[in-house]
Amino acid sequence: MRTGFIIAALAVSTLFISSCVQKEYYTVEPPPAEPPGPQYNYIFDDDFNNNINNWTFSDPDNAAYVTMVNSWLKYTYMPPNDGTNTVAISTGAKLHRNFLVQTRIRSDYAMGLCFGVSDNDYGYSFFIDNDGYFALYREGTANEGVQTIMDWQASEAIYRNGWNEVEFEQTGNYWMGYINGVKVFEIPAKSINGNKIGYIVLAGTTGYADYLTVQW
Repeated sequence: MRTGFIIAALAVSTLFISSCVQKEYYTVEPPPAEPPGPQYNYIFDDDFNNNINNWTFSDPDNAAYVTMVNSWLKYTYMPPNDGTNTVAISTGAKLHRNFLVQTRIRSDYAMGLCFGVSDNDYGYSFFIDNDGYFALYREGTANEGVQTIMDWQASEAIYRNGWNEVEFEQTGNYWMGYINGVKVFEIPAKSINGNKIGYIVLAGTTGYADYLTVQW
């Protein structure tokens, strides 16, 4: 009789424990994918192996020179006073729509991309310097001074005393800047009046560019 009671008790206990075990089956959904970036149909590419795109110039009065050295564009600007100097060319890009500018630069002071340049408009500049800072400016016109869009600010993305990959992209109504693959700003887009793209340096700079690629 006692043995039968124990067996019955074990059966009830096993039934109770089994009824408390619930198996759950579910599917882990992957995280949502990043939205695809703009699709570009045209590309301009210059690796500075030659001067086919007419970058070089010599301006002794302003101590400004652009030459081709070892498949690099070399930009020297050593005037007695402060200021900037710009070299920009027509790449065929249409800057009223999505576009991407990519380059690799280094300098001993401050150098950057310029874009939206025309004969009557100095366009915009995306500077980086050798102390690890970057800035964004509206360079103005002959009758309009420089306007600061983003003042100089530090970024750990910048390699001091070395080459830096710099990208500027216009997507929809936004401008985005990248240094060595790190996004350093995203701001509402500004009006662009010109289509030329190139480089800008501060006085006292010797800088180099390794390539320039533009997609639109």
